[in-house]
Amino acid sequence: MVVKMTNHNDNSIKDLTIEKIKELSYQEIMDLYKSLPSADFEEIDGEYDSAMVGFTSEKTEKTSRWWLYDTEKGFWLGKAFTPSSNKQELRGEGYNRWKIEGKEEHHMRFLTDISESLIDEKPTFRLKYASFKNDGGIVDMTDEVRKIRKGLYLCAGMAGVEKFPPDFFCLNGPVNEYQLHPEWVYGNEVKRYTKKRGTYKNYPYPEDLKQNE
Repeated sequence: MVVKMTNHNDNSIKDLTIEKIKELSYQEIMDLYKSLPSADFEEIDGEYDSAMVGFTSEKTEKTSRWWLYDTEKGFWLGKAFTPSSNKQELRGEGYNRWKIEGKEEHHMRFLTDISESLIDEKPTFRLKYASFKNDGGIVDMTDEVRKIRKGLYLCAGMAGVEKFPPDFFCLNGPVNEYQLHPEWVYGNEVKRYTKKRGTYKNYPYPEDLKQNE
Protein backbone atom coordinates (compact mmCIF):
# COMPACT_ATOMS: atom_id res chain seq x y z
CA MET A 1 0.00 0.00 0.00
CA VAL A 2 1.37 3.43 -0.95
CA VAL A 3 0.16 6.56 0.83
CA LYS A 4 1.21 10.07 -0.19
CA MET A 5 2.32 11.91 2.95
CA THR A 6 3.06 15.34 1.53
CA ASN A 7 -0.20 17.03 2.50
CA HIS A 8 -2.30 16.11 5.51
CA ASN A 9 -5.44 17.23 3.63
CA ASP A 10 -4.84 14.66 0.91
CA ASN A 11 -7.76 12.23 0.61
CA SER A 12 -5.38 9.28 0.98
CA ILE A 13 -4.63 10.47 4.49
CA LYS A 14 -8.11 11.66 5.49
CA ASP A 15 -9.51 8.25 4.59
CA LEU A 16 -6.96 6.32 6.63
CA THR A 17 -8.12 3.77 9.18
CA ILE A 18 -6.18 2.06 11.94
CA GLU A 19 -6.06 -1.14 9.91
CA LYS A 20 -4.64 0.70 6.89
CA ILE A 21 -1.97 2.35 9.06
CA LYS A 22 -0.94 -1.07 10.37
CA GLU A 23 -0.20 -2.09 6.77
CA LEU A 24 2.35 0.71 6.34
CA SER A 25 6.06 0.25 6.89
CA TYR A 26 7.67 1.86 9.90
CA GLN A 27 9.22 4.59 7.73
CA GLU A 28 5.88 5.28 6.05
CA ILE A 29 4.27 5.72 9.47
CA MET A 30 7.09 8.07 10.47
CA ASP A 31 6.60 10.09 7.27
CA LEU A 32 2.86 10.18 7.87
CA TYR A 33 3.41 11.37 11.43
CA LYS A 34 5.66 14.21 10.27
CA SER A 35 3.07 15.32 7.70
CA LEU A 36 0.28 15.70 10.26
CA PRO A 37 -0.64 18.73 12.39
CA SER A 38 -0.71 18.69 16.15
CA ALA A 39 -3.89 17.51 17.78
CA ASP A 40 -6.08 20.44 18.86
CA PHE A 41 -5.61 20.93 22.57
CA GLU A 42 -9.22 21.62 23.55
CA GLU A 43 -10.48 18.85 21.24
CA ILE A 44 -8.64 16.07 23.09
CA ASP A 45 -11.05 15.61 25.97
CA GLY A 46 -12.39 12.35 27.37
CA GLU A 47 -11.44 8.67 27.19
CA TYR A 48 -9.90 7.16 24.05
CA ASP A 49 -9.29 3.62 22.84
CA SER A 50 -5.79 2.66 21.71
CA ALA A 51 -4.13 0.45 19.10
CA MET A 52 -0.42 -0.13 18.52
CA VAL A 53 0.49 0.34 14.85
CA GLY A 54 4.27 0.65 14.36
CA PHE A 55 7.50 -0.84 15.72
CA THR A 56 11.10 -0.72 14.53
CA SER A 57 11.66 -4.47 14.86
CA GLU A 58 10.07 -7.75 15.89
CA LYS A 59 11.96 -7.63 19.18
CA THR A 60 10.74 -4.11 19.93
CA GLU A 61 7.19 -5.17 19.16
CA LYS A 62 7.35 -8.18 21.47
CA THR A 63 8.82 -6.24 24.39
CA SER A 64 6.40 -3.33 23.95
CA ARG A 65 3.38 -5.62 23.76
CA TRP A 66 4.59 -7.46 26.84
CA TRP A 67 4.89 -4.18 28.75
CA LEU A 68 1.44 -3.00 27.65
CA TYR A 69 -0.56 -6.20 27.82
CA ASP A 70 1.13 -8.88 29.91
CA THR A 71 2.31 -7.53 33.26
CA GLU A 72 0.61 -7.21 36.62
CA LYS A 73 -0.29 -3.58 36.02
CA GLY A 74 -2.99 -4.60 33.55
CA PHE A 75 -4.01 -4.85 29.90
CA TRP A 76 -3.71 -1.44 28.27
CA LEU A 77 -6.98 -0.08 26.86
CA GLY A 78 -6.12 3.53 26.07
CA LYS A 79 -5.78 6.99 27.56
CA ALA A 80 -7.92 9.83 28.86
CA PHE A 81 -7.44 13.59 28.77
CA THR A 82 -8.86 16.72 30.35
CA PRO A 83 -7.71 20.22 29.38
CA SER A 84 -7.17 22.96 31.95
CA SER A 85 -10.26 24.89 33.03
CA ASN A 86 -8.19 28.03 32.33
CA LYS A 87 -8.72 28.59 28.60
CA GLN A 88 -5.55 30.70 28.44
CA GLU A 89 -3.39 27.74 29.44
CA LEU A 90 -2.68 24.97 26.98
CA ARG A 91 -2.13 22.54 29.81
CA GLY A 92 -4.01 19.58 31.16
CA GLU A 93 -3.65 16.10 32.58
CA GLY A 94 -4.71 12.54 32.00
CA TYR A 95 -4.41 8.87 32.83
CA ASN A 96 -4.02 5.49 31.18
CA ARG A 97 -6.87 3.01 31.02
CA TRP A 98 -6.20 -0.63 31.97
CA LYS A 99 -8.18 -3.82 32.39
CA ILE A 100 -7.23 -5.58 35.63
CA GLU A 101 -8.99 -8.81 36.60
CA GLY A 102 -11.82 -8.06 34.19
CA LYS A 103 -12.44 -4.51 35.43
CA GLU A 104 -11.33 -1.20 33.94
CA GLU A 105 -8.95 0.68 36.25
CA HIS A 106 -6.99 3.90 35.84
CA HIS A 107 -3.36 4.64 36.68
CA MET A 108 -0.12 5.95 35.11
CA ARG A 109 -1.01 9.62 35.16
CA PHE A 110 0.57 12.32 32.97
CA LEU A 111 0.50 16.05 32.27
CA THR A 112 -0.27 17.53 28.84
CA ASP A 113 0.76 20.67 26.98
CA ILE A 114 1.68 22.00 23.56
CA SER A 115 5.43 21.76 23.13
CA GLU A 116 8.16 21.29 20.54
CA SER A 117 8.16 17.79 19.08
CA LEU A 118 11.13 15.60 19.85
CA ILE A 119 10.78 14.14 16.35
CA ASP A 120 10.56 17.13 14.01
CA GLU A 121 10.62 20.21 16.32
CA LYS A 122 7.12 21.30 15.27
CA PRO A 123 4.54 22.31 17.90
CA THR A 124 2.70 19.23 19.05
CA PHE A 125 0.33 17.95 21.72
CA ARG A 126 2.61 16.30 24.31
CA LEU A 127 2.19 13.95 27.26
CA LYS A 128 4.82 13.97 30.02
CA TYR A 129 4.94 11.42 32.84
CA ALA A 130 7.96 12.73 34.75
CA SER A 131 5.88 14.68 37.30
CA PHE A 132 4.28 11.47 38.57
CA LYS A 133 5.62 8.54 40.54
CA ASN A 134 4.70 5.73 38.18
CA ASP A 135 6.38 3.41 35.67
CA GLY A 136 6.10 6.05 32.95
CA GLY A 137 7.70 8.67 35.16
CA ILE A 138 10.59 6.37 36.03
CA VAL A 139 11.64 6.12 32.37
CA ASP A 140 10.75 9.76 31.55
CA MET A 141 8.09 8.65 29.11
CA THR A 142 6.95 11.22 26.55
CA ASP A 143 4.10 10.77 24.07
CA GLU A 144 3.13 13.04 21.19
CA VAL A 145 -0.26 13.27 19.46
CA ARG A 146 -0.90 14.29 15.84
CA LYS A 147 -4.31 14.60 14.18
CA ILE A 148 -5.41 12.52 11.19
CA ARG A 149 -8.97 13.79 11.55
CA LYS A 150 -11.28 14.54 14.44
CA GLY A 151 -11.61 11.32 16.41
CA LEU A 152 -8.49 9.59 15.03
CA TYR A 153 -4.94 10.44 16.08
CA LEU A 154 -1.48 9.07 15.34
CA CYS A 155 0.81 9.11 18.35
CA ALA A 156 4.49 8.51 19.06
CA GLY A 157 5.57 6.91 22.34
CA MET A 158 9.12 7.49 23.61
CA ALA A 159 10.97 6.61 26.80
CA GLY A 160 14.41 6.46 28.37
CA VAL A 161 17.40 8.71 27.86
CA GLU A 162 17.62 8.19 24.10
CA LYS A 163 13.86 8.50 23.43
CA PHE A 164 14.33 7.09 19.91
CA PRO A 165 13.16 5.27 17.94
CA PRO A 166 9.53 5.74 19.02
CA ASP A 167 6.73 3.22 18.94
CA PHE A 168 3.61 4.42 17.13
CA PHE A 169 0.03 3.97 18.26
CA CYS A 170 -3.39 5.35 17.40
CA LEU A 171 -6.07 6.80 19.62
CA ASN A 172 -9.70 6.99 18.60
CA GLY A 173 -12.61 8.56 20.39
CA PRO A 174 -13.67 9.94 22.71
CA VAL A 175 -15.53 6.82 23.76
CA ASN A 176 -16.43 8.12 27.20
CA GLU A 177 -16.15 11.22 29.38
CA TYR A 178 -13.06 11.87 31.50
CA GLN A 179 -13.48 10.28 34.92
CA LEU A 180 -12.75 12.41 37.97
CA HIS A 181 -10.99 10.41 40.69
CA PRO A 182 -11.28 11.23 44.39
CA GLU A 183 -8.90 8.29 44.79
CA TRP A 184 -6.72 6.46 42.27
CA VAL A 185 -6.59 2.69 42.15
CA TYR A 186 -2.94 2.50 43.26
CA GLY A 187 -2.41 5.77 45.09
CA ASN A 188 -2.26 9.29 43.70
CA GLU A 189 1.20 8.69 42.15
CA VAL A 190 2.33 12.07 43.51
CA LYS A 191 3.54 11.32 47.04
CA ARG A 192 4.43 7.69 46.43
CA TYR A 193 4.91 5.21 43.63
CA THR A 194 1.94 3.16 42.58
CA LYS A 195 1.71 -0.13 44.46
CA LYS A 196 0.91 -1.96 41.23
CA ARG A 197 4.35 -2.40 39.73
CA GLY A 198 5.05 -4.76 36.87
CA THR A 199 7.61 -7.53 37.26
CA TYR A 200 9.52 -9.32 34.50
CA LYS A 201 7.21 -12.33 34.56
CA ASN A 202 6.66 -13.61 30.99
CA TYR A 203 9.28 -11.23 29.59
CA PRO A 204 9.91 -12.44 26.00
CA TYR A 205 13.72 -12.15 26.15
CA PRO A 206 14.84 -13.43 29.58
CA GLU A 207 18.43 -13.77 28.36
CA ASP A 208 18.65 -9.96 28.21
CA LEU A 209 17.76 -9.74 31.87
CA LYS A 210 20.67 -12.00 32.82
CA GLN A 211 23.08 -9.72 30.97
CA ASN A 212 21.96 -6.79 33.10
CA GLU A 213 22.33 -8.55 36.44
